[in-house]
Amino acid sequence: MLVAIELIVVLGCIYWGLKMGGLGVGLAGGLGLAILTLGFGLEPSEPAIDVILIIMSVVTAASTMQAAGGMDWLVHHAGNLMRRNPRYICFLAPMITWLMTIMAGTGYTVFSTLPVIAEVAKEIGERPSRPLAGAVVASQVAISGSPISAAMAAMISIMEPIGVSFLQIMAVCLPASFIAAMVGAFIASRQGCELKDDPVYLEHLQQEHQQHEDKKITVNPKAKYSVWLFLFATVAIVIYAAFPALRPHFSDGSMMSTRDIIIVSMFAVACMMVPLCKIDPDTIIRTSTFRSGMSSVAVILGIVTMGSTMVNAHLPEIKEFAGSLLQSYPMLLSLVLFGTCTLLLSQGATTPLIIPLALSLQVPHWAILASFVAVTGVFVLPTYPTSLAAIEFDSTGSTRMGKNIFDHPFLLPGLVGVAAATLCGLLIAPMIV
Repeated sequence: MLVAIELIVVLGCIYWGLKMGGLGVGLAGGLGLAILTLGFGLEPSEPAIDVILIIMSVVTAASTMQAAGGMDWLVHHAGNLMRRNPRYICFLAPMITWLMTIMAGTGYTVFSTLPVIAEVAKEIGERPSRPLAGAVVASQVAISGSPISAAMAAMISIMEPIGVSFLQIMAVCLPASFIAAMVGAFIASRQGCELKDDPVYLEHLQQEHQQHEDKKITVNPKAKYSVWLFLFATVAIVIYAAFPALRPHFSDGSMMSTRDIIIVSMFAVACMMVPLCKIDPDTIIRTSTFRSGMSSVAVILGIVTMGSTMVNAHLPEIKEFAGSLLQSYPMLLSLVLFGTCTLLLSQGATTPLIIPLALSLQVPHWAILASFVAVTGVFVLPTYPTSLAAIEFDSTGSTRMGKNIFDHPFLLPGLVGVAAATLCGLLIAPMIV
């Protein structure tokens, strides 16, 4: 009976947090944690400190790049690439947003490209919902392949100490995320009627009396330096993480951890961007990347700690119930990851909550890597910020929620893409680990 009450508290706080949105998710998790510990006497679990530190350092560097105009510079060139190759926009747009997320570690980079994608698609007569849906899904599944995302930071910090190397993780997760993005793009490119036949678009044309005015964004000529610096740091992190012999070794026989390499690299390049691109440091904390990134820290601190506190308190019962099932059918972990992410709306929060549980249930390492792409379930409901932004930026009305909750253009590309990538992971992972 007590377990049921605790579960109601956890689910109730998650629901309330999702209703509040944004930082409210973390605050609600904090309230639930207080009820579980102070009210029911459960021992609080250790916060995911490594994950939080990595997120803070990466967000700081990405926000500095945005303040320098690096995001605008990337969007400018991405728009030119799509305009030069309009026939391939349904695949170019997802490739661009996938790559930007891989580089920046956050799917929120898609916000800056969505208006460009929508306008270019409209210019060439392509149904904007197709490249927009593909781009949004690609930016979400790329989280599971980015070496500096919050979810991957958690994955690395959990798996490296038990002997699974960074190179092994990336050898499975990076191609799996790309496969998910491209399969999703293909499905999205086949959705809906042609734009000229869309009744909603035709209605918009009849009611449209306002003149469209192109807004030219002035890009800082030095903005590209911030992008190159950020890219340099990302490549350096990958090299150091993939080849441990290159890392600094200390007198006690230990070597520099991947966590510390990420933190040092990101703060170093962020500092170099300030004088090189002539940035006022105060503008960094006002960027959208900084606000959303630091909000995710509170979300992880609240929700993940609350969830892991309850899980740890009842781990013997969970092992008895789910252990044999997951040992017999280890790929069921993909459904657990997907469902939890759909509930929490955060890959970064789902990973440190579920992966340690999977290890405690003795799920094979190869199954964990093969299932990791399924940590992306944020597209199931059309209420995720990137999905809502795509709907808002489409002036043709072709990207819409529909009459029912699940009849939106993001669901099918996301589901098919993740399913295909999970199957590919199932083939690749046993050969790698």
